[in-house]
Amino acid sequence: MLFLLDSRVVEVEMPEIRLARRWRILGCGDPHGLRARDAIDFARAVMDESRADGGEIEPEIACDIAALIISKTGANAAQFVPCENGTSEARLDTLPEDVLSAFQSARSATDGRDSGASAA
Repeated sequence: MLFLLDSRVVEVEMPEIRLARRWRILGCGDPHGLRARDAIDFARAVMDESRADGGEIEPEIACDIAALIISKTGANAAQFVPCENGTSEARLDTLPEDVLSAFQSARSATDGRDSGASAA
């Protein structure tokens, strides 16, 4: 399943199974006891911390966050819009799979051009 996390599309195979295997690594607590709001708040905290550190979230953690949001909300897109106070506002959506696939393809093409340009 494709998932849009801010400006990155990640592919998450069997989100519930992934979450069951990796929730301890992710640090979100037992997912069975989490409500949708708890999952969103946890994801927002991880994304905010990543922004504060000035880096991008690791690909494996991005997939884990996606699995958490999918499992608890059914959404396949989450945007964490920065607020003035340094936190962010979560905006969830359900987008058609073909839109996510097109976005992923366009992003890959752009990244490929950027990589090629820097090597020259």
